[in-house]
Amino acid sequence: MKMISKNNAGFTVIEVIVAVFILSVTLSGISAALVSNNNLAVSVTNNYIASGLVQEGVEVVRSLRDRDYEASPARTFGSFGSDGVVNDGIYRVQFDSAFLLPNPPDDYLKLDSTSGIYSYDGGENSIFKRTVAITTVVPNVEKRVVVTVSWNERSISKSVSAEEHLFNWK
Repeated sequence: MKMISKNNAGFTVIEVIVAVFILSVTLSGISAALVSNNNLAVSVTNNYIASGLVQEGVEVVRSLRDRDYEASPARTFGSFGSDGVVNDGIYRVQFDSAFLLPNPPDDYLKLDSTSGIYSYDGGENSIFKRTVAITTVVPNVEKRVVVTVSWNERSISKSVSAEEHLFNWK
């Protein structure tokens, strides 16, 4: 008959505690990396969407200026689809704007989940606000347009802006 030593019978309590500690440290590190990666992905996505909304705002304002020249009779430079020259100020636009719209405070762009289009007409409130600041640089010659999209991300205010100068090239 062989005798079994007590030392080789199984794990000691100390070995189990060390193994559990190593496993928990490893899992904590992996969890922290996954959370950080997810937060970064959300931030990159929001910046990407905001950049697109800024570019869309600039393109809509430029299109309004161009349509003023094409109107019959042609509208005055700086009317942006209106009957007369618009005053310097803060406005808003959406993809199908025929003129600059007044910008009420705290007016969020809405996202239509079926089409993926941001507008003020329908859908659920998004996290994004867009403003279009129009400033006269040289009367009847140059307008400065600054489009800004702002949002809050994990209690931090963020924004993306683009500046465009439109000229009376006619």
